[in-house]
Amino acid sequence: MAGSTARSTSQMEDQENEIKALQSIFADEIHVLSNRGSEYCKEISIKPNNLGVTFSFSITEAYPDVPPLIDIIPATFSLTENQTGILLQNMYTAAKDMKGTAMMLTLIESAKDTLDEMEINYHRVLEQKSDDVKDCQIVCPFFQQGKCRFGIKCKNLHPGQKKMNEVIDEERELNGEEKKKKGVEGQKEEKVGGKKPPMKTACDVISRIQWDPELKSSHFIVGYLDRFLGVLEQPFDDFSWVDIATVDLNTLAIPRHRIQYFKYHDEIVWDKRVRLDNMFGSTGSQLTVADVAKKFQKECLAEDEKEADKDIKADNDNKDIKADKDDKDIRAEKVEQNSKTEPQIKIVKKINKNEPNYFIAIRIDDEDILKNVKMVQDSVTESNKGLEAACATLDSLHITLCTMRLDSHDEKMAALKVLKEIQQEAARLLPPSLLLSFQGLGNFYARVLFSPPNKEPALYTFINRLQDKFREAGINLAGTRKQTTPHLTLVKLRRSHLDALGMEYLDDSCYSEFLHTYFGVQSVSTIHLCSMDNAKRYDGFYDCLASVNLYEEC
Repeated sequence: MAGSTARSTSQMEDQENEIKALQSIFADEIHVLSNRGSEYCKEISIKPNNLGVTFSFSITEAYPDVPPLIDIIPATFSLTENQTGILLQNMYTAAKDMKGTAMMLTLIESAKDTLDEMEINYHRVLEQKSDDVKDCQIVCPFFQQGKCRFGIKCKNLHPGQKKMNEVIDEERELNGEEKKKKGVEGQKEEKVGGKKPPMKTACDVISRIQWDPELKSSHFIVGYLDRFLGVLEQPFDDFSWVDIATVDLNTLAIPRHRIQYFKYHDEIVWDKRVRLDNMFGSTGSQLTVADVAKKFQKECLAEDEKEADKDIKADNDNKDIKADKDDKDIRAEKVEQNSKTEPQIKIVKKINKNEPNYFIAIRIDDEDILKNVKMVQDSVTESNKGLEAACATLDSLHITLCTMRLDSHDEKMAALKVLKEIQQEAARLLPPSLLLSFQGLGNFYARVLFSPPNKEPALYTFINRLQDKFREAGINLAGTRKQTTPHLTLVKLRRSHLDALGMEYLDDSCYSEFLHTYFGVQSVSTIHLCSMDNAKRYDGFYDCLASVNLYEEC
Protein backbone atom coordinates (compact mmCIF):
# COMPACT_ATOMS: atom_id res chain seq x y z
CA MET A 1 0.00 0.00 0.00
CA ALA A 2 2.82 2.36 0.92
CA GLY A 3 4.59 1.50 -2.34
CA SER A 4 1.43 2.31 -4.33
CA THR A 5 1.05 5.68 -2.57
CA ALA A 6 4.70 6.55 -3.20
CA ARG A 7 4.33 5.64 -6.87
CA SER A 8 1.19 7.82 -7.18
CA THR A 9 3.00 10.74 -5.54
CA SER A 10 5.92 10.27 -7.93
CA GLN A 11 3.55 10.29 -10.93
CA MET A 12 1.91 13.50 -9.74
CA GLU A 13 5.32 15.15 -9.35
CA ASP A 14 6.29 14.02 -12.87
CA GLN A 15 3.06 15.50 -14.23
CA GLU A 16 3.66 18.84 -12.48
CA ASN A 17 7.27 18.99 -13.70
CA GLU A 18 6.22 18.26 -17.30
CA ILE A 19 3.46 20.90 -17.17
CA LYS A 20 5.91 23.50 -15.78
CA ALA A 21 8.34 22.71 -18.58
CA LEU A 22 5.58 23.09 -21.17
CA GLN A 23 4.48 26.40 -19.59
CA SER A 24 8.02 27.73 -19.86
CA ILE A 25 8.10 26.78 -23.55
CA PHE A 26 4.63 27.85 -24.65
CA ALA A 27 3.90 30.64 -22.09
CA ASP A 28 0.44 32.07 -22.87
CA GLU A 29 -0.27 29.36 -25.42
CA ILE A 30 -0.93 26.63 -22.84
CA HIS A 31 -3.97 26.29 -20.61
CA VAL A 32 -4.34 23.70 -17.84
CA LEU A 33 -7.77 22.72 -16.53
CA SER A 34 -8.29 20.50 -13.49
CA ASN A 35 -11.30 18.15 -13.66
CA ARG A 36 -12.40 17.05 -10.20
CA GLY A 37 -14.46 13.90 -10.01
CA SER A 38 -13.63 12.99 -13.60
CA GLU A 39 -11.66 10.04 -14.94
CA TYR A 40 -9.23 12.55 -16.45
CA CYS A 41 -7.76 14.72 -13.69
CA LYS A 42 -6.24 17.37 -16.00
CA GLU A 43 -6.82 18.72 -19.49
CA ILE A 44 -3.86 20.49 -21.13
CA SER A 45 -4.61 22.61 -24.22
CA ILE A 46 -1.62 23.83 -26.25
CA LYS A 47 -1.80 26.13 -29.27
CA PRO A 48 1.79 26.62 -30.51
CA ASN A 49 2.59 30.04 -31.94
CA ASN A 50 3.72 28.68 -35.32
CA LEU A 51 0.89 26.18 -35.73
CA GLY A 52 -2.70 26.83 -36.73
CA VAL A 53 -3.95 23.98 -34.55
CA THR A 54 -4.77 23.31 -30.89
CA PHE A 55 -3.67 20.08 -29.20
CA SER A 56 -5.72 18.84 -26.25
CA PHE A 57 -4.28 16.21 -23.87
CA SER A 58 -6.56 14.73 -21.16
CA ILE A 59 -4.50 12.80 -18.61
CA THR A 60 -5.40 10.48 -15.74
CA GLU A 61 -3.64 10.22 -12.39
CA ALA A 62 -1.70 7.25 -13.82
CA TYR A 63 -0.08 9.37 -16.57
CA PRO A 64 2.55 8.89 -18.02
CA ASP A 65 2.12 5.14 -17.44
CA VAL A 66 -1.28 5.46 -19.17
CA PRO A 67 -1.27 7.48 -22.45
CA PRO A 68 -3.43 10.62 -22.63
CA LEU A 69 -6.67 11.08 -24.55
CA ILE A 70 -5.70 13.23 -27.55
CA ASP A 71 -7.81 15.66 -29.55
CA ILE A 72 -6.80 18.07 -32.34
CA ILE A 73 -8.67 21.23 -33.39
CA PRO A 74 -7.46 22.87 -36.65
CA ALA A 75 -7.90 26.66 -36.74
CA THR A 76 -6.35 28.03 -39.96
CA PHE A 77 -6.56 24.89 -42.13
CA SER A 78 -8.87 21.91 -42.56
CA LEU A 79 -8.27 18.18 -42.41
CA THR A 80 -10.28 15.42 -44.06
CA GLU A 81 -11.59 12.59 -41.89
CA ASN A 82 -8.91 10.31 -43.29
CA GLN A 83 -6.12 12.83 -42.51
CA THR A 84 -7.48 13.37 -39.00
CA GLY A 85 -7.54 9.61 -38.41
CA ILE A 86 -3.95 9.16 -39.66
CA LEU A 87 -2.71 12.04 -37.49
CA LEU A 88 -4.39 10.73 -34.34
CA GLN A 89 -3.29 7.15 -35.09
CA ASN A 90 0.36 8.24 -35.38
CA MET A 91 0.16 10.29 -32.17
CA TYR A 92 -1.43 7.39 -30.23
CA THR A 93 1.20 4.98 -31.57
CA ALA A 94 3.97 7.34 -30.44
CA ALA A 95 2.28 7.72 -27.03
CA LYS A 96 2.10 3.95 -26.62
CA ASP A 97 5.84 3.64 -27.33
CA MET A 98 6.68 6.39 -24.79
CA LYS A 99 4.66 5.08 -21.85
CA GLY A 100 6.31 5.95 -18.55
CA THR A 101 8.07 9.10 -19.83
CA ALA A 102 7.08 12.73 -20.47
CA MET A 103 5.59 12.71 -23.95
CA MET A 104 3.35 15.71 -24.75
CA LEU A 105 6.06 17.89 -26.35
CA THR A 106 7.33 14.92 -28.37
CA LEU A 107 3.77 14.16 -29.53
CA ILE A 108 3.40 17.71 -30.83
CA GLU A 109 6.67 17.36 -32.76
CA SER A 110 5.43 14.02 -34.10
CA ALA A 111 2.23 15.72 -35.28
CA LYS A 112 4.32 18.35 -37.12
CA ASP A 113 6.21 15.60 -38.93
CA THR A 114 2.96 13.88 -39.93
CA LEU A 115 1.49 17.16 -41.23
CA ASP A 116 4.69 17.74 -43.23
CA GLU A 117 4.34 14.28 -44.79
CA MET A 118 0.75 15.15 -45.74
CA GLU A 119 2.04 18.42 -47.23
CA ILE A 120 -0.42 20.38 -45.06
CA ASN A 121 0.30 24.11 -44.74
CA TYR A 122 -0.25 24.29 -40.99
CA HIS A 123 1.68 27.48 -40.21
CA ARG A 124 -0.43 30.13 -38.53
CA VAL A 125 -0.45 33.52 -40.26
CA LEU A 126 0.21 36.11 -37.54
CA GLU A 127 0.01 39.30 -39.58
CA GLN A 128 -1.78 39.60 -42.89
CA LYS A 129 -0.88 42.28 -45.40
CA SER A 130 -3.58 43.61 -47.69
CA ASP A 131 -2.21 41.58 -50.64
CA ASP A 132 -2.28 38.36 -48.62
CA VAL A 133 -5.80 38.66 -47.25
CA LYS A 134 -7.27 37.06 -50.36
CA ASP A 135 -5.22 33.90 -49.83
CA CYS A 136 -6.27 33.45 -46.18
CA GLN A 137 -9.51 31.48 -45.88
CA ILE A 138 -12.01 32.61 -43.27
CA VAL A 139 -13.94 30.10 -41.18
CA CYS A 140 -17.57 30.26 -42.35
CA PRO A 141 -19.72 31.68 -39.47
CA PHE A 142 -22.86 30.09 -40.95
CA PHE A 143 -21.21 26.64 -40.96
CA GLN A 144 -20.40 27.08 -37.27
CA GLN A 145 -24.11 27.69 -36.68
CA GLY A 146 -25.01 24.71 -38.86
CA LYS A 147 -26.84 26.92 -41.38
CA CYS A 148 -24.50 27.24 -44.38
CA ARG A 149 -26.60 26.55 -47.47
CA PHE A 150 -23.67 26.27 -49.86
CA GLY A 151 -22.23 23.10 -48.30
CA ILE A 152 -18.98 21.91 -49.93
CA LYS A 153 -19.35 24.65 -52.58
CA CYS A 154 -18.85 27.41 -49.98
CA LYS A 155 -15.82 29.65 -50.64
CA ASN A 156 -15.10 29.99 -46.89
CA LEU A 157 -13.54 27.34 -44.67
CA HIS A 158 -15.62 24.49 -43.17
CA PRO A 159 -13.35 22.86 -40.51
CA GLY A 160 -13.52 19.06 -40.69
CA GLN A 161 -15.55 19.01 -43.91
CA LYS A 162 -14.20 17.87 -47.27
CA LYS A 163 -13.79 20.41 -50.03
CA MET A 164 -15.61 20.03 -53.31
CA ASN A 165 -12.51 19.10 -55.31
CA GLU A 166 -11.65 16.41 -52.73
CA VAL A 167 -15.16 14.94 -52.99
CA ILE A 168 -14.94 14.93 -56.81
CA ASP A 169 -11.53 13.18 -56.68
CA GLU A 170 -12.86 10.56 -54.26
CA GLU A 171 -15.91 9.93 -56.43
CA ARG A 172 -13.68 9.46 -59.46
CA GLU A 173 -11.49 7.00 -57.58
CA LEU A 174 -14.57 5.18 -56.26
CA ASN A 175 -16.09 4.95 -59.73
CA GLY A 176 -12.81 3.58 -61.05
CA GLU A 177 -12.68 0.93 -58.31
CA GLU A 178 -16.31 -0.06 -58.86
CA LYS A 179 -15.68 -0.56 -62.57
CA LYS A 180 -12.76 -2.87 -61.79
CA LYS A 181 -14.82 -4.85 -59.26
CA LYS A 182 -17.71 -5.38 -61.65
CA GLY A 183 -15.59 -7.49 -64.02
CA VAL A 184 -17.82 -10.03 -65.69
CA GLU A 185 -20.94 -8.58 -64.06
CA GLY A 186 -20.31 -5.27 -65.79
CA GLN A 187 -20.35 -7.03 -69.13
CA LYS A 188 -23.92 -8.19 -68.60
CA GLU A 189 -25.20 -4.73 -69.53
CA GLU A 190 -24.90 -4.71 -73.28
CA LYS A 191 -23.58 -1.39 -74.50
CA VAL A 192 -25.31 0.61 -77.21
CA GLY A 193 -23.11 3.08 -79.06
CA GLY A 194 -20.39 2.82 -76.38
CA LYS A 195 -22.86 3.64 -73.55
CA LYS A 196 -24.91 1.60 -71.11
CA PRO A 197 -28.43 0.82 -72.32
CA PRO A 198 -31.08 3.26 -71.09
CA MET A 199 -32.85 2.22 -67.92
CA LYS A 200 -36.63 2.24 -67.75
CA THR A 201 -37.92 5.20 -65.75
CA ALA A 202 -40.17 5.39 -62.70
CA CYS A 203 -42.99 6.53 -64.99
CA ASP A 204 -42.62 3.30 -66.99
CA VAL A 205 -42.84 1.24 -63.79
CA ILE A 206 -45.95 3.12 -62.61
CA SER A 207 -47.67 2.60 -65.96
CA ARG A 208 -46.97 -1.12 -65.96
CA ILE A 209 -48.26 -1.57 -62.39
CA GLN A 210 -51.43 0.35 -63.30
CA TRP A 211 -52.19 -1.32 -66.63
CA ASP A 212 -50.67 -4.83 -66.53
CA PRO A 213 -53.62 -7.18 -65.78
CA GLU A 214 -51.21 -9.80 -64.38
CA LEU A 215 -50.01 -7.46 -61.62
CA LYS A 216 -51.87 -6.32 -58.51
CA SER A 217 -50.98 -2.80 -57.41
CA SER A 218 -51.58 -3.77 -53.76
CA HIS A 219 -48.47 -6.00 -53.96
CA PHE A 220 -46.14 -3.03 -54.57
CA ILE A 221 -44.43 -0.57 -52.21
CA VAL A 222 -42.84 2.74 -53.21
CA GLY A 223 -39.62 4.05 -51.62
CA TYR A 224 -39.39 7.81 -52.10
CA LEU A 225 -37.20 10.67 -50.91
CA ASP A 226 -38.80 13.03 -48.39
CA ARG A 227 -37.19 16.49 -48.25
CA PHE A 228 -36.93 16.39 -44.46
CA LEU A 229 -36.98 12.74 -43.36
CA GLY A 230 -34.96 11.01 -46.06
CA VAL A 231 -36.15 7.80 -47.76
CA LEU A 232 -39.64 6.63 -46.70
CA GLU A 233 -41.93 3.79 -47.83
CA GLN A 234 -45.67 3.78 -48.58
CA PRO A 235 -47.99 1.31 -50.36
CA PHE A 236 -48.42 2.02 -54.08
CA ASP A 237 -52.20 2.41 -53.72
CA ASP A 238 -51.80 5.19 -51.13
CA PHE A 239 -50.51 7.58 -53.82
CA SER A 240 -52.44 9.60 -56.35
CA TRP A 241 -50.69 9.17 -59.70
CA VAL A 242 -52.47 12.00 -61.53
CA ASP A 243 -50.74 15.29 -62.35
CA ILE A 244 -49.34 16.58 -59.04
CA ALA A 245 -50.46 20.13 -59.88
CA THR A 246 -54.12 19.04 -59.83
CA VAL A 247 -54.24 17.51 -56.32
CA ASP A 248 -54.96 19.22 -52.99
CA LEU A 249 -52.82 19.32 -49.84
CA ASN A 250 -54.60 16.31 -48.29
CA THR A 251 -53.68 13.97 -51.16
CA LEU A 252 -50.48 11.93 -51.12
CA ALA A 253 -48.61 12.67 -54.36
CA ILE A 254 -44.91 13.04 -55.17
CA PRO A 255 -42.79 14.17 -58.12
CA ARG A 256 -41.54 11.18 -60.10
CA HIS A 257 -37.86 12.14 -59.66
CA ARG A 258 -38.13 11.56 -55.89
CA ILE A 259 -38.97 7.88 -56.32
CA GLN A 260 -35.93 5.81 -55.31
CA TYR A 261 -37.18 2.23 -55.67
CA PHE A 262 -40.18 -0.10 -56.01
CA LYS A 263 -40.74 -3.31 -54.02
CA TYR A 264 -42.78 -6.35 -54.96
CA HIS A 265 -43.83 -7.48 -51.48
CA ASP A 266 -40.45 -7.39 -49.66
CA GLU A 267 -38.15 -7.65 -52.71
CA ILE A 268 -36.80 -4.57 -54.51
CA VAL A 269 -37.52 -4.89 -58.24
CA TRP A 270 -36.49 -1.39 -59.46
CA ASP A 271 -33.85 0.84 -57.84
CA LYS A 272 -32.40 3.84 -59.65
CA ARG A 273 -29.63 4.24 -57.04
CA VAL A 274 -27.90 1.03 -58.19
CA ARG A 275 -29.38 0.76 -61.73
CA LEU A 276 -31.45 -2.29 -60.81
CA ASP A 277 -34.36 -3.09 -63.11
CA ASN A 278 -36.12 -6.40 -62.51
CA MET A 279 -39.41 -4.93 -63.75
CA PHE A 280 -38.42 -4.89 -67.44
CA GLY A 281 -34.81 -6.21 -67.38
CA SER A 282 -33.61 -3.09 -69.22
CA THR A 283 -30.22 -3.00 -67.48
CA GLY A 284 -29.24 -6.54 -68.42
CA SER A 285 -30.41 -8.50 -65.36
CA GLN A 286 -32.46 -10.79 -67.65
CA LEU A 287 -35.21 -10.80 -64.99
CA THR A 288 -38.66 -9.25 -65.19
CA VAL A 289 -41.39 -8.73 -62.64
CA ALA A 290 -43.09 -11.87 -63.97
CA ASP A 291 -40.05 -13.91 -62.90
CA VAL A 292 -40.08 -12.26 -59.47
CA ALA A 293 -43.80 -12.97 -59.08
CA LYS A 294 -43.29 -16.66 -60.00
CA LYS A 295 -40.48 -16.92 -57.46
CA PHE A 296 -42.71 -15.40 -54.79
CA GLN A 297 -45.56 -17.80 -55.66
CA LYS A 298 -43.22 -20.80 -55.39
CA GLU A 299 -42.11 -19.65 -51.95
CA CYS A 300 -45.74 -19.24 -50.91
CA LEU A 301 -46.59 -22.75 -52.24
CA ALA A 302 -43.67 -24.20 -50.29
CA GLU A 303 -45.02 -22.57 -47.14
CA ASP A 304 -48.53 -23.87 -47.88
CA GLU A 305 -47.15 -27.40 -48.35
CA LYS A 306 -45.46 -27.22 -44.98
CA GLU A 307 -48.73 -26.10 -43.38
CA ALA A 308 -50.59 -28.90 -45.22
CA ASP A 309 -48.12 -31.48 -43.90
CA LYS A 310 -48.76 -30.21 -40.39
CA ASP A 311 -52.53 -30.49 -40.91
CA ILE A 312 -52.20 -34.06 -42.27
CA LYS A 313 -50.13 -35.03 -39.26
CA ALA A 314 -52.74 -33.53 -36.97
CA ASP A 315 -55.51 -35.46 -38.78
CA ASN A 316 -53.62 -38.74 -38.42
CA ASP A 317 -53.27 -38.12 -34.72
CA ASN A 318 -57.00 -37.52 -34.45
CA LYS A 319 -57.77 -40.90 -36.08
CA ASP A 320 -56.78 -42.59 -32.86
CA ILE A 321 -59.94 -41.26 -31.26
CA LYS A 322 -62.58 -43.96 -30.93
CA ALA A 323 -65.19 -43.91 -33.69
CA ASP A 324 -68.06 -45.17 -31.49
CA LYS A 325 -68.11 -41.95 -29.41
CA ASP A 326 -70.83 -39.47 -30.23
CA ASP A 327 -70.02 -35.89 -31.20
CA LYS A 328 -70.38 -34.67 -27.66
CA ASP A 329 -68.04 -37.31 -26.29
CA ILE A 330 -65.58 -36.67 -29.11
CA ARG A 331 -65.51 -32.94 -28.34
CA ALA A 332 -65.04 -33.65 -24.65
CA GLU A 333 -62.26 -36.13 -25.38
CA LYS A 334 -60.52 -33.60 -27.66
CA VAL A 335 -60.67 -30.97 -24.94
CA GLU A 336 -59.31 -33.42 -22.40
CA GLN A 337 -56.61 -34.61 -24.82
CA ASN A 338 -55.59 -31.05 -25.69
CA SER A 339 -55.36 -30.18 -22.02
CA LYS A 340 -52.91 -33.01 -21.44
CA THR A 341 -50.94 -32.99 -24.67
CA GLU A 342 -49.51 -30.39 -27.03
CA PRO A 343 -52.33 -28.42 -28.77
CA GLN A 344 -52.88 -29.17 -32.46
CA ILE A 345 -54.12 -25.66 -33.27
CA LYS A 346 -51.95 -22.70 -34.20
CA ILE A 347 -51.00 -20.47 -31.31
CA VAL A 348 -50.81 -16.81 -32.18
CA LYS A 349 -47.94 -15.17 -30.34
CA LYS A 350 -49.10 -12.27 -28.19
CA ILE A 351 -47.36 -8.98 -28.94
CA ASN A 352 -45.09 -7.93 -26.10
CA LYS A 353 -45.40 -4.16 -25.76
CA ASN A 354 -42.19 -4.07 -23.70
CA GLU A 355 -40.15 -5.62 -26.51
CA PRO A 356 -38.63 -3.04 -28.91
CA ASN A 357 -38.94 -3.45 -32.68
CA TYR A 358 -37.28 -0.19 -33.86
CA PHE A 359 -34.20 1.80 -32.84
CA ILE A 360 -32.43 5.08 -33.64
CA ALA A 361 -28.85 4.53 -34.79
CA ILE A 362 -25.71 6.25 -36.04
CA ARG A 363 -24.10 4.11 -38.74
CA ILE A 364 -20.36 3.42 -38.40
CA ASP A 365 -18.73 3.13 -41.82
CA ASP A 366 -15.28 4.74 -41.48
CA GLU A 367 -12.74 2.51 -43.25
CA ASP A 368 -10.12 2.64 -40.47
CA ILE A 369 -12.70 1.71 -37.83
CA LEU A 370 -13.98 -1.20 -39.93
CA LYS A 371 -10.43 -2.46 -40.51
CA ASN A 372 -9.54 -2.35 -36.80
CA VAL A 373 -12.85 -3.94 -35.75
CA LYS A 374 -12.18 -6.81 -38.18
CA MET A 375 -8.71 -7.24 -36.65
CA VAL A 376 -10.18 -7.61 -33.14
CA GLN A 377 -12.91 -9.98 -34.33
CA ASP A 378 -10.33 -12.16 -36.10
CA SER A 379 -8.37 -12.38 -32.86
CA VAL A 380 -11.52 -13.42 -30.95
CA THR A 381 -12.51 -16.10 -33.46
CA GLU A 382 -8.99 -17.45 -33.84
CA SER A 383 -9.30 -19.32 -30.55
CA ASN A 384 -12.85 -20.52 -31.23
CA LYS A 385 -14.40 -20.53 -34.73
CA GLY A 386 -17.82 -20.92 -33.15
CA LEU A 387 -17.66 -17.28 -32.03
CA GLU A 388 -18.01 -16.06 -35.63
CA ALA A 389 -21.80 -16.11 -35.26
CA ALA A 390 -21.50 -13.74 -32.30
CA CYS A 391 -19.47 -11.11 -34.22
CA ALA A 392 -21.31 -8.06 -35.54
CA THR A 393 -21.20 -7.78 -39.34
CA LEU A 394 -19.09 -4.85 -40.58
CA ASP A 395 -21.91 -3.55 -42.81
CA SER A 396 -24.28 -3.22 -39.83
CA LEU A 397 -21.97 -1.55 -37.27
CA HIS A 398 -23.76 1.25 -35.44
CA ILE A 399 -24.30 3.15 -32.20
CA THR A 400 -27.79 2.88 -30.70
CA LEU A 401 -29.28 6.12 -29.34
CA CYS A 402 -32.59 4.64 -28.13
CA THR A 403 -35.01 1.77 -28.79
CA MET A 404 -38.81 1.86 -29.10
CA ARG A 405 -41.99 -0.05 -29.90
CA LEU A 406 -43.89 1.03 -33.03
CA ASP A 407 -46.89 -1.10 -34.09
CA SER A 408 -49.54 1.10 -35.68
CA HIS A 409 -49.29 3.44 -38.66
CA ASP A 410 -50.07 6.40 -36.38
CA GLU A 411 -47.18 5.51 -34.06
CA LYS A 412 -44.78 5.39 -36.99
CA MET A 413 -46.00 8.75 -38.29
CA ALA A 414 -45.58 10.24 -34.80
CA ALA A 415 -41.97 8.97 -34.71
CA LEU A 416 -41.27 10.52 -38.13
CA LYS A 417 -42.70 13.83 -36.91
CA VAL A 418 -40.31 13.78 -33.93
CA LEU A 419 -37.35 13.21 -36.28
CA LYS A 420 -38.44 16.15 -38.40
CA GLU A 421 -38.61 18.36 -35.29
CA ILE A 422 -35.23 17.23 -33.92
CA GLN A 423 -33.66 18.03 -37.30
CA GLN A 424 -34.69 21.66 -36.78
CA GLU A 425 -33.03 21.69 -33.33
CA ALA A 426 -29.81 19.94 -34.42
CA ALA A 427 -28.00 23.20 -35.28
CA ARG A 428 -28.48 24.35 -31.67
CA LEU A 429 -27.65 21.02 -30.00
CA LEU A 430 -24.67 19.84 -32.08
CA PRO A 431 -21.30 21.38 -33.04
CA PRO A 432 -20.71 22.39 -36.69
CA SER A 433 -18.94 19.08 -37.26
CA LEU A 434 -19.62 16.12 -34.93
CA LEU A 435 -16.65 13.70 -34.84
CA LEU A 436 -16.62 10.59 -32.65
CA SER A 437 -13.27 8.92 -31.99
CA PHE A 438 -13.11 5.33 -30.73
CA GLN A 439 -10.30 4.05 -28.52
CA GLY A 440 -10.01 1.01 -26.28
CA LEU A 441 -12.34 -1.90 -25.47
CA GLY A 442 -14.88 -2.56 -22.74
CA ASN A 443 -17.39 -5.29 -21.95
CA PHE A 444 -20.83 -5.79 -20.41
CA TYR A 445 -20.94 -8.79 -18.06
CA ALA A 446 -18.12 -10.46 -20.09
CA ARG A 447 -20.67 -11.21 -22.83
CA VAL A 448 -20.69 -8.04 -24.94
CA LEU A 449 -17.40 -6.65 -26.29
CA PHE A 450 -17.57 -3.01 -27.39
CA SER A 451 -15.52 0.13 -28.08
CA PRO A 452 -16.76 3.38 -26.48
CA PRO A 453 -16.73 6.72 -28.35
CA ASN A 454 -15.02 9.72 -26.82
CA LYS A 455 -17.16 11.50 -24.23
CA GLU A 456 -18.67 14.20 -26.45
CA PRO A 457 -21.05 16.32 -24.27
CA ALA A 458 -23.03 17.46 -27.32
CA LEU A 459 -23.84 13.84 -28.22
CA TYR A 460 -25.30 13.13 -24.76
CA THR A 461 -27.29 16.39 -24.86
CA PHE A 462 -28.68 15.41 -28.26
CA ILE A 463 -29.59 11.87 -27.10
CA ASN A 464 -31.41 13.16 -24.00
CA ARG A 465 -33.36 15.72 -26.04
CA LEU A 466 -34.26 13.08 -28.65
CA GLN A 467 -35.57 10.67 -26.00
CA ASP A 468 -37.56 13.44 -24.27
CA LYS A 469 -39.26 14.38 -27.53
CA PHE A 470 -40.22 10.76 -28.23
CA ARG A 471 -41.74 10.47 -24.74
CA GLU A 472 -43.63 13.74 -25.19
CA ALA A 473 -45.07 12.35 -28.44
CA GLY A 474 -46.35 9.28 -26.59
CA ILE A 475 -43.84 6.86 -28.15
CA ASN A 476 -43.11 3.76 -26.07
CA LEU A 477 -39.31 3.73 -25.61
CA ALA A 478 -39.27 0.02 -24.84
CA GLY A 479 -35.81 -1.30 -24.02
CA THR A 480 -34.26 2.15 -23.55
CA ARG A 481 -32.27 2.44 -20.32
CA LYS A 482 -32.40 5.51 -18.08
CA GLN A 483 -28.62 5.94 -18.30
CA THR A 484 -27.66 5.80 -21.98
CA THR A 485 -24.20 4.36 -22.70
CA PRO A 486 -23.38 4.82 -26.42
CA HIS A 487 -21.08 2.06 -27.63
CA LEU A 488 -19.96 0.22 -30.76
CA THR A 489 -20.66 -3.51 -30.35
CA LEU A 490 -18.02 -5.83 -31.83
CA VAL A 491 -19.04 -9.19 -30.31
CA LYS A 492 -22.31 -10.12 -28.58
CA LEU A 493 -22.71 -13.53 -26.96
CA ARG A 494 -26.37 -14.45 -26.58
CA ARG A 495 -27.59 -17.27 -24.35
CA SER A 496 -27.98 -19.52 -27.42
CA HIS A 497 -24.31 -18.94 -28.34
CA LEU A 498 -23.14 -19.71 -24.81
CA ASP A 499 -25.17 -22.93 -24.62
CA ALA A 500 -24.02 -24.11 -28.07
CA LEU A 501 -20.34 -23.43 -27.27
CA GLY A 502 -20.49 -24.62 -23.68
CA MET A 503 -19.23 -21.25 -22.43
CA GLU A 504 -20.26 -18.98 -19.57
CA TYR A 505 -18.50 -15.80 -20.72
CA LEU A 506 -16.05 -14.37 -23.25
CA ASP A 507 -12.46 -14.92 -22.17
CA ASP A 508 -10.63 -11.56 -22.16
CA SER A 509 -7.35 -13.24 -23.15
CA CYS A 510 -8.54 -13.39 -26.79
CA TYR A 511 -8.67 -9.58 -27.08
CA SER A 512 -6.39 -8.31 -24.28
CA GLU A 513 -3.74 -7.01 -26.71
CA PHE A 514 -6.31 -4.57 -28.16
CA LEU A 515 -7.55 -3.05 -24.88
CA HIS A 516 -6.04 0.38 -25.69
CA THR A 517 -6.25 0.25 -29.50
CA TYR A 518 -7.22 3.43 -31.33
CA PHE A 519 -9.92 2.45 -33.86
CA GLY A 520 -10.49 5.70 -35.76
CA VAL A 521 -12.80 8.72 -36.16
CA GLN A 522 -16.39 8.66 -37.42
CA SER A 523 -17.99 11.80 -38.86
CA VAL A 524 -21.67 11.99 -37.88
CA SER A 525 -24.25 13.71 -40.06
CA THR A 526 -27.23 11.31 -40.28
CA ILE A 527 -29.37 9.27 -37.88
CA HIS A 528 -31.51 6.31 -38.95
CA LEU A 529 -34.81 4.86 -37.70
CA CYS A 530 -34.09 1.14 -38.14
CA SER A 531 -36.29 -1.96 -37.98
CA MET A 532 -35.25 -4.94 -35.86
CA ASP A 533 -37.65 -7.34 -37.59
CA ASN A 534 -37.35 -6.59 -41.32
CA ALA A 535 -34.65 -8.15 -43.50
CA LYS A 536 -31.48 -6.07 -43.95
CA ARG A 537 -30.95 -3.90 -47.02
CA TYR A 538 -28.92 -4.80 -50.11
CA ASP A 539 -25.89 -3.00 -48.60
CA GLY A 540 -25.99 -5.05 -45.37
CA PHE A 541 -27.37 -2.29 -43.12
CA TYR A 542 -30.71 -2.39 -41.33
CA ASP A 543 -33.96 -1.63 -43.16
CA CYS A 544 -34.68 2.03 -42.36
CA LEU A 545 -38.11 3.58 -41.98
CA ALA A 546 -36.39 6.98 -42.26
CA SER A 547 -32.89 8.53 -42.48
CA VAL A 548 -32.46 12.16 -41.35
CA ASN A 549 -29.52 14.42 -42.22
CA LEU A 550 -29.00 16.56 -39.11
CA TYR A 551 -27.03 19.24 -40.95
CA GLU A 552 -29.42 19.72 -43.85
CA GLU A 553 -31.48 22.89 -43.88
CA CYS A 554 -35.18 22.33 -43.31
